[in-house]
Amino acid sequence: MLTKPRRPIRTTLDLADARQVKSVKKRLKITDDDLARIVHKIGPSLAAIAKEVALEKTAPAEARLNEPTSLV
Repeated sequence: MLTKPRRPIRTTLDLADARQVKSVKKRLKITDDDLARIVHKIGPSLAAIAKEVALEKTAPAEARLNEPTSLV
């Protein structure tokens, strides 16, 4: 009996699927290690991964703005 292949859940990342991992890494411009660390930290939700990447990219800029400057 022929059955349709199961459709992937589009809101979560399957780390076993190399195509999904490559696509997410390319879209978010992050490395394998960064993606693995974020997924381990917050889980496989694509929205949460994108939000965490955005937070991490803006955090260093905000830290530089809040540093005290010395007027020498």
